[in-house]
Amino acid sequence: MVERQRVNGDDFRRARFRHFTPSPTRWGDCDRLGHVNNVQFVRYFETGRLDYMLRVLEIDTRAGLESSLILADIHVVFLSQIHHPSALEVGSRVSRLGDRSFDFESAIFAQGEDAPLATARATCVWYDYRGDRSRPIPGRERQIIQQFEGIES
Repeated sequence: MVERQRVNGDDFRRARFRHFTPSPTRWGDCDRLGHVNNVQFVRYFETGRLDYMLRVLEIDTRAGLESSLILADIHVVFLSQIHHPSALEVGSRVSRLGDRSFDFESAIFAQGEDAPLATARATCVWYDYRGDRSRPIPGRERQIIQQFEGIES
């Protein structure tokens, strides 16, 4: 049996994040009930994660790379419904930095609000596409994460 972890609301407050990505809702994000469909939450988290990788880590995301990050695992906690139109912001951070992987946490906020509407914890792995295996996080990216997030390892 999988043990479920409760979300500590204080851990995911706006002030705990340094990186934010605007992500407004779109009409097509809604389901028949008039609220944003749960699969869209995962897409908002993906937008925030990719924005962090591009703007903070300056990682190239084009096809044909020898190595980069892959998403190995993600857990989403839905805390509140979202309706269209909404001006959302996705807070993103690295919370754990390992040798070959790191934990990436995200929260969706209504613009200007402190409490999250949803949270996510993901594990990203540095991956060697040619060798088809994980590899250590390169020193440059490790240093950027440590400095940006204040993580020592």
